[in-house]
Amino acid sequence: QMAEHFKNLGNEAFRSSTNKVSSQNALMAYTKGLEMDCKDNVLNAVLHSNRAAVSMRIKQNDKAVDDCRRAIKLDPKNMKAYYRGAKSSEALGLTEQALKFCKGALQLKADDAELKQMLAKYEKQFKKEQEEHELRRKVEASEAQKFEASAASVRSVLAERSSTLGPVLFDVAMYFQGRLPEPKLVTVEADEAPAIEWPLLLLYDETSQSDFVETFDERCTLNDQFELMFPKDRRVDWDEEGKYTWDRLVCYLEHYRSESGTATELRRIDPGQPLYAGLENMRVPQCLTLHVLVNKTGAHESFCREHHLPMP
Repeated sequence: QMAEHFKNLGNEAFRSSTNKVSSQNALMAYTKGLEMDCKDNVLNAVLHSNRAAVSMRIKQNDKAVDDCRRAIKLDPKNMKAYYRGAKSSEALGLTEQALKFCKGALQLKADDAELKQMLAKYEKQFKKEQEEHELRRKVEASEAQKFEASAASVRSVLAERSSTLGPVLFDVAMYFQGRLPEPKLVTVEADEAPAIEWPLLLLYDETSQSDFVETFDERCTLNDQFELMFPKDRRVDWDEEGKYTWDRLVCYLEHYRSESGTATELRRIDPGQPLYAGLENMRVPQCLTLHVLVNKTGAHESFCREHHLPMP
């Protein structure tokens, strides 16, 4: 029958060479055999298993695993399908899956020395992976506990200012990896008032530029930060006119309008005063968002009109 014919063609191409052309010819032949709608499940299982061998050779191990599964479903006694499924899974780093294929093969050939070696290897690797997973889980649980304790402390300090904490306002994923930035308590002396370190997102609306400051001690002034970023003797690349200097900048903090909902409003912050002085009686995002403009410019006036703020 035709399926058998294409199987033989595939075998011939596969054995003739390991080059790309031979591999593709074998792949096409086995696929063509499967398209013959053969009623022989054992033969179809062989075609799937053999196609898996080709996929393994050309490093398409995910496709190889799929063919091995189909082969085993058609013929649970297809030894090569279990073996190739194990090897393909190993190549994909799926140790538990490789282990299951290997155990299936050993049910068919319990005394096979290579399979026993593979089983021992997979069991050892899987045990190691489980231990590493458990260690990561414990570390993550510990970090989550520390995070919640830190967040609770921050909320407590904010409550004394009649303020609360809300979610991040804008997508800041481009600036960091992992957990969203969050405020943290500053380590202070016993007789000092508690203080918070904030992540800052600085938005320069006129130029559509932005900066991210990972930690900013709220006891400092924004001018302390701006002096570093916008010194008078050096302009930033995107400031073609050289007008962004620390002593000319004004800031507006974007915060939530109410304790619920997502609507926001703006509050002007004095960059010459400690930041904490401007963080009272509001719901602030966990990453403070500050709109930064050059004072008394056309862009500043337009910003104020757009957001219904007092004109400069």
